[in-house]
Amino acid sequence: MGGIVVVWVAAYFATRFLSNSWFDDPYGPIYDGLNVLFTALAFGGVIVTLVFQAEEAKVARREAIESSIFEMFQIFTSPEFQLVKDHAYRALLAAIKDKDYAEFLASRLFVVGQLPFPLSSSDTVRSLDKAKAGLTGDDLIAADRDDRLKLDNLINFLSMLAQRESSKTVIQHCDFAYDWWRPALWIVAQLQIDRFNTSPEIQKYCKNQPVIETLRKMDAIYDHAALDSAAAVWEYVAGHPKMIQFGLDPRFFGKPQAAEAPSY
Repeated sequence: MGGIVVVWVAAYFATRFLSNSWFDDPYGPIYDGLNVLFTALAFGGVIVTLVFQAEEAKVARREAIESSIFEMFQIFTSPEFQLVKDHAYRALLAAIKDKDYAEFLASRLFVVGQLPFPLSSSDTVRSLDKAKAGLTGDDLIAADRDDRLKLDNLINFLSMLAQRESSKTVIQHCDFAYDWWRPALWIVAQLQIDRFNTSPEIQKYCKNQPVIETLRKMDAIYDHAALDSAAAVWEYVAGHPKMIQFGLDPRFFGKPQAAEAPSY
């Protein structure tokens, strides 16, 4: 320890009495230039590394999205999910044909303010499914509930799909049959948002994303014209050939329902 102190003191006096030329390094400018060069190369290497990492992350993200979409398409086309689609579309068909049932279906998307099953819709519900033909009362309501729960599953599936807007091209090249679901779902979505806007109770207790938000995202993905008002929704539904073919209830537009001819 004492030796170190002696060397330090000697160095101090040496710097006081010796000329600065004693300490000049003839190779200093060369070393300084090399240091600058190596520093620049190191900095450039860092930049190149960051660019490559960003590109690799972008590719990995794109591959992950495409893999996710492919997995969802496999789910959508699986035999198990086909049953979900069949049940869900029966519920939507009943909503197309019967405004009372459509109002009931939209109300069931909320935890409060739910309407009871409309008994006037019983014949419509039974006509769409042979398995319900002989059902009445609670049995019919239970069977209908199964269809509605499957519709909830389908809506949740579309909601997850809508989050993949960044992979728009991938979704467009997979046939998720959105064009088939769109008009019927817009009926239910518009009725749901109408109920929300007119019910303080629903506004207080229900915070789930409404179906209309999912449909707007899906419309953007599939390049459908935006339906940005209730008038635009009903104009679209009223003129849709498939809705007309299915027998759209005219009461959606304030018109009385036509009496059915008696069957013999």
